[in-house]
Amino acid sequence: MIFRILALPVIIISSMLLTSCETTSGTGYGYYLGELTDDTIVELFALSDAAAQRQDFEFYKSFFSPNYSSVDRTDSNRSILYREGYLDMVEDIFKTAESVHLQTLVMDIEYSNGGHNAFVKVHEEEKIEQYGQTRHYTSLLDVELEIEEGWVFVNKTTRTSTQVIEE
Repeated sequence: MIFRILALPVIIISSMLLTSCETTSGTGYGYYLGELTDDTIVELFALSDAAAQRQDFEFYKSFFSPNYSSVDRTDSNRSILYREGYLDMVEDIFKTAESVHLQTLVMDIEYSNGGHNAFVKVHEEEKIEQYGQTRHYTSLLDVELEIEEGWVFVNKTTRTSTQVIEE
């Protein structure tokens, strides 16, 4: 009896997730969320975090547009990685890390271009266990999102500060 009571909500939630969450468009990138809203943006980051924690590279890379760039502007750094270089680095981490923990907190969202673009400020905590060592730090990032025919993707991330957490 208890199994029946618990099974119905699980089936309903699972079917909702499977129908509302497609992976990539015909272009090979983006995540179908239908519209760019506060809720769908938070959902996008939650899905990205979950993909990182599962170390699911194929799913993770689908979030980034072909023109994606990752900019590091922390302290005196000023480096840029484009999509291929960034994803090569991530793929190496996913293949060799014992574990990846990523948690992103959306702090602020500004919309532009009639709601087709969003500038999102996030606080990210990352902990990676790799090669017998643990790297743990928090960062502030500016993330530029875009939506095209319901497909949401990341165009650019700019890391503005980083703090290493000593363990």
